[in-house]
Amino acid sequence: MSTLLVLDEGECRHLLESAHLGRLGFTSHSLPVILPVNFVVDRDRVVFSTESAGILAAAIAGDVACLEVDDHDAFSHTGWSVLVTGHLHELSANEVTDLTRRQPLPSWRPMAEPHVVGLNLDMISGRRLTTLA
Repeated sequence: MSTLLVLDEGECRHLLESAHLGRLGFTSHSLPVILPVNFVVDRDRVVFSTESAGILAAAIAGDVACLEVDDHDAFSHTGWSVLVTGHLHELSANEVTDLTRRQPLPSWRPMAEPHVVGLNLDMISGRRLTTLA
């Protein structure tokens, strides 16, 4: 039998920091959009590079967005999910330089003109599906 557990903020943060691929949910032209992003956790924000005009517009506007990361085991029917909600913002050139001195920004592919965007960790929550012993 499985049970769903609510994760505390510390465990949510640990799981978020262990992942590097998530799904960014935001609105574009009043419609919901969900796109995959490679990211790093930098202090109290998630940071990623993008060439998406929709993400950039949302960041410039300071829109609210969410990032979902998860992992699961199909065989054991266990897994976890973490959701971050906050405001998007574009990082300045100085912020990008400071960040990349501390850690590299992951990217699946080369980008001709990437913009670096942050998502503040305003709210973080998570769940774990586990089997009872």
